[in-house]
Amino acid sequence: MGKGGQVKPSATQLLLKAVGAKAPSGDPMHQKIGDLPFEKIVEIAIEKKPDLLAKTLKAAVKTILGSARSIGVTVDGKDPKQVTREVEEGLYDAILAKYEKKWEEAEE
Repeated sequence: MGKGGQVKPSATQLLLKAVGAKAPSGDPMHQKIGDLPFEKIVEIAIEKKPDLLAKTLKAAVKTILGSARSIGVTVDGKDPKQVTREVEEGLYDAILAKYEKKWEEAEE
């Protein structure tokens, strides 16, 4: 529950809304429902901070990437599993650094 008793949307709902889809893919490995830029994944991770167990923005982003993969959403035209590997390798550190302040200011 969010402030004022509002039910907050799930990560899946936020991803679906972001790609303009009504429902997840029935076959996410073969049927994609949309593509999002990496920065949109970061924004969703920040929005979901209060509901995630992740202690760092990087961990939260990896959680959202997992959700994206499970419903058939690609990130920058790539499988989210590949993007997760690239996050671990530090390829997105500059983008993540840009959002670090927002992450820290987000409600716990």
